[in-house]
Amino acid sequence: MKVLAIIFLSTSLAFAAATNGVVVVDSLTQTNNAEVVEAVESMVVEEDEVLTKETQTAEAVEVAEIVRKAEVKKSKEESPVDIDPWEAFAPPIDSEFDWLQLTSGEWLKGNFKVMYDFTLEFDSDEMGLQKFDFDDVQQLRTRAMKSIFLEGEGGGRDASILRGMLVIKGDQIKLLRSEHEVSIPRERVISIASGQQHELDYWSGMASVGVNARGGNTETLDVTIMANLKRRTVRTRFNADYLANYSMVKQVDSAGVVQQVDTADNQRLSGYYDWFLTSRFYWKTLEVEYYRDPFFNIGGQYSASSGVGYDLMHTPRTEWTINTGLGYQELRFESVLPGESSSSESPFFTSGTRLDYELTRDIDFIFDYSMRLLNEDNGHYTHHMLGTISVNLIGDLDLDVSIIWDHIESPMPIDNGGGVIITPEQDDYQLIVSLAYDF
Repeated sequence: MKVLAIIFLSTSLAFAAATNGVVVVDSLTQTNNAEVVEAVESMVVEEDEVLTKETQTAEAVEVAEIVRKAEVKKSKEESPVDIDPWEAFAPPIDSEFDWLQLTSGEWLKGNFKVMYDFTLEFDSDEMGLQKFDFDDVQQLRTRAMKSIFLEGEGGGRDASILRGMLVIKGDQIKLLRSEHEVSIPRERVISIASGQQHELDYWSGMASVGVNARGGNTETLDVTIMANLKRRTVRTRFNADYLANYSMVKQVDSAGVVQQVDTADNQRLSGYYDWFLTSRFYWKTLEVEYYRDPFFNIGGQYSASSGVGYDLMHTPRTEWTINTGLGYQELRFESVLPGESSSSESPFFTSGTRLDYELTRDIDFIFDYSMRLLNEDNGHYTHHMLGTISVNLIGDLDLDVSIIWDHIESPMPIDNGGGVIITPEQDDYQLIVSLAYDF
């Protein structure tokens, strides 16, 4: 088990090291126009390139020159008299603010932050940090250099990274450097960053807590904790999930003795690392999981697997991915019958899917399902299913309603002492209402 995990991790790190920093000269430079090739090559940067103070100073000089030329050009142009002045309206050339226009025609002045995962962040002095679907952005004009991550030719994830002053208008994006200008189809853009990405820019997460308590003749306490942590770059995706449940009932029997009975006590910690080979197809280099649930007779379950996956849909409103792979599992039982082994190991086949769908601007639906086929001692067929409706309350605070369904086709019987043998139920269901904080 440990050897297998080390092999998976070593292979993942070797593959990442072998391909890190590769910039592909793709279809943007496959042209006989020498000026276009020169323009693209002047804007190419490495993903981990450091923006020194000297570089930033040189860029500021370039920006000032680009703005000066744009002002001269605009002063020489004559506005057609047959165009509606509202349709022809555009903010003045600006070296202090970024300008954003929505598809509704509204303009915002402020500071562009980042565009990732089809969401654009824009900071306005009056309205604070605002997030918009990239599809809702009609125009964007920046006052400084931006780094654009572009999908490789034919959907390849081996993206090129270009840097320049950014102008978005409709379906086209323009990048400007001193003497050069490059036009890029909007659909090829994976992300846009203000400058050098800091490590914290790649991370996001969620934490939620649900508590139900009741006192009196019968005391009950139910606590559920869920947490998620993600790190996403152009080429990789790391995800970690934690789920814990604890429930107890305390009551007084006929003899006046207080009894406490635990009715749930389980934990699940899982994580995976994906490497995108194209814009949709990825290698799930390593997925690991720890699971404990005494009521399923699982004292500790450890597993590692590797496989492949494919993003069926990746739009501003819908993310849907499927994956499959092979792995190995070690299961340690909480209790066993006399003469039985206290642990069991099994290879397994696994498959799963995850759907994240934006029902409305404030309501999301999440469905996450994974299954395994193992030997008989490890349950033969198991699955874990999570369905969540998440409602945005205010800011980063959400109200989540979740249904969890765990299934083990062949649970191991429990020796309850005194010759009493109990076979756990195959299914375990939970309904959870919790407050969640996104960060």
